[in-house]
Amino acid sequence: MSEVVDFQRMRRELIELYERFLENPEDETTNKKIISYELIYGGLSSYNDILKSRPVPIDVERALNGLSTIYQYGLWDDSHKAFSNDRIISAAKSVLEDLKKSE
Repeated sequence: MSEVVDFQRMRRELIELYERFLENPEDETTNKKIISYELIYGGLSSYNDILKSRPVPIDVERALNGLSTIYQYGLWDDSHKAFSNDRIISAAKSVLEDLKKSE
């Protein structure tokens, strides 16, 4: 059975996740939601690499990719110097701004 992806709904959900993250980057509940969401939908962004039609909107693709950066290099773990806390926050703000423009 095929499923149609509602990118507007996904955009709203991503906005909510990013807002919650930016309100309290160290909140464990939000981080668990980010991980769960990325595990379910994160693979969608790869369709843009495979299909010529690039079906996933660029802001959604960027937001999905950003979720993995947040939970893999999140603010609770400062051992990954490639992604500083400031860089993660700045990128999350930029992603949120793009999502809101496309809403």
